[in-house]
Amino acid sequence: MKRSYLILVLCGAIFAASCAGEKSLVAVGRHYQSHVDGRSLKKAVRQIPLGSDTALVRKILGEPIDFGFDYRYTIDRRGRKGCILGAVFHIDEQGKIDQKWFGEICE
Repeated sequence: MKRSYLILVLCGAIFAASCAGEKSLVAVGRHYQSHVDGRSLKKAVRQIPLGSDTALVRKILGEPIDFGFDYRYTIDRRGRKGCILGAVFHIDEQGKIDQKWFGEICE
């Protein structure tokens, strides 16, 4: 009895944590879309898992600058090299994110 109760409580805690994480990511994405700021874009890059479908990235951050092989999201600031700051999500052959980063985009 105690063991099954413990398993049930543990499963409930894991489920609650995963829902909270998803809500947090949606909130971060909404903030980025409203304010186009580096802080929320950096958080989104950290929270969007590798292996995510491009549909998730679009859902969270909105329409990207789409190069076909990567999605880019920028902010209205430049880095030390004078290049625009932003996030890059590289897309693999299956349409999944296999690399991601935030920094200067100097191309």
